[in-house]
Amino acid sequence: MYLLWRHALFPIAHSIVDISYSFGGSSSVASGQHGPLANERKTRADIMKPIKSIRHSAKLLDEERDRLRKFDPKRIIGVKRRNAIEGIVPKWFKRNEKQDAELKTKTKKQPEKKHTRHSRTHRASAKKKSQSLGSSRKENRHETRNEVETRTRTHSLDSLGGHSKRQHIHEKLASQVERQMDESTTKISRRTLQTLQNDLKQSPNSCPQEGYLLPSGVSVTLVVQSSIDRIWLLSETCSRWTEPIVLVVYLQWTMLNEKAQKSTAISQIVDVNMACPQMTVVPHVHDDRDNGEGTTTYPVNIMRNRGLDVVDTSHVLILDVDLIPSGDLSHVAKDNLMDEVSMTETNGDFQVPLKALVVPAFERKVHRDPPCTNAASCQKFLRDDSRFLPLLFNDLNECIKDKDCDVFQKDMNWEGHHTTKSDSWLNGEWFEGAKENNKKTARRIKCFDSLRYEPYILLPWCPPAKSAHPEPLTPYYDERFYGYGKNKIQHISHLRLMGVSFSVLPQSFVVHHPHPESSVKRVWNDKNKNKLHKNMDKLYVQYLAELKDEYSDAKGVVPQCLTPT
Repeated sequence: MYLLWRHALFPIAHSIVDISYSFGGSSSVASGQHGPLANERKTRADIMKPIKSIRHSAKLLDEERDRLRKFDPKRIIGVKRRNAIEGIVPKWFKRNEKQDAELKTKTKKQPEKKHTRHSRTHRASAKKKSQSLGSSRKENRHETRNEVETRTRTHSLDSLGGHSKRQHIHEKLASQVERQMDESTTKISRRTLQTLQNDLKQSPNSCPQEGYLLPSGVSVTLVVQSSIDRIWLLSETCSRWTEPIVLVVYLQWTMLNEKAQKSTAISQIVDVNMACPQMTVVPHVHDDRDNGEGTTTYPVNIMRNRGLDVVDTSHVLILDVDLIPSGDLSHVAKDNLMDEVSMTETNGDFQVPLKALVVPAFERKVHRDPPCTNAASCQKFLRDDSRFLPLLFNDLNECIKDKDCDVFQKDMNWEGHHTTKSDSWLNGEWFEGAKENNKKTARRIKCFDSLRYEPYILLPWCPPAKSAHPEPLTPYYDERFYGYGKNKIQHISHLRLMGVSFSVLPQSFVVHHPHPESSVKRVWNDKNKNKLHKNMDKLYVQYLAELKDEYSDAKGVVPQCLTPT
């Protein structure tokens, strides 16, 4: 037992000595004054002396960690040595990739990244690096509640500096938002609807002409559309989602012509933007000068497309403002997408799979109707209980067990999300099985229980290849659809018939925040007083015919299940 202990800790003492000596450590341990046996008898306090230097040697510690993994077949001494390092430098073992990147920039100036076509040797090197990063991501993928809450607290006004600096930023943002509003107003009469025939050719997308390197260049933008009275929900989303966000805000033309209302709208938008530095705001002004009819034709697909125009990342997730992401969604999504890209590798080349990742959707229940009467009373839920909305997977399971959460729209629209098989997903049935390099693929959807399936999905967007005129990898929404009728179903149908496959994202989710029914929704649901439903149903039949003409020879179309499962 003594020999095992000696073999476990003796080498790690020398590893610490070597690291400390190489970075100028001057302790007695580093100088070797007392001999190797004395090193084994050093107290924790003595060993901690060179830690300041060790924190600047992540590379050597990475090599030591990799050596430990291959130390012996039974991993007896290897595990003990690993535990020894973990006991000496616990903070290093809890580092994440962002912190490691910051550490490296402090110790060595990094060359400026260039978006160019890389040689095969360079791509092979990038592949090897991405695989090592992938293994470390796998180890740290499951964030704890404390880690997520600590991370989300960093998105606050305090990060903007003192009062005078915040005031300056507020004024600058207000001026910018007002200018965007005015520009959007002037474009009302010049806008042409995007449809199936022109969706890829007419839009001024923002995809980078220089492309990006795979798989390290994978990133996700969250696009959210909202009316001005619900943008307060963005504060919770911004605290959970760390990747870029695009907010498209619905504004009525008549409102902007009232100075007081315009000023209030600008203030509301800027307040949200101040607390969300990763967010880009796109005001969308809707012409409601048609005797009020504009209030019942909420241009949801136009707004989604305006958000897509701004996206310059490899992937995109489009949500309604009342769908709040789980605390780890941005991290888990990026990790899974990088894994998907890594598995396409052929001779050092990578591809972006034409695949949609379904994000399971749930809803927080409030056992009264209406759940709240206005924005102030709705905000009270999270203000009184920070755990009102589930943050992580375990929180969601507890919420469902307590009957405070359920599958989104389970009672009123079961066809919309039943194909996701949320019950199986909640039981941890996430993967199809191990593939090469022990990587697992997300559970694939083999058929749709209903063609009214309308999940929230992560989609590939910007192409990785260099191009003077890059075109998005997946289609825009058809802007002829508005209000609450078939606007997401038409997009899912388009993706399905063009051969996009569908899988379910593991671990992470979105959850609906309760709110009172909007006036637009009340008018929409009153089938006796309007023809909006019939108009959209008729348009959808026409749209399906257009799709079948466009993709008559499409392969890999996800079929409809013979019987719902």
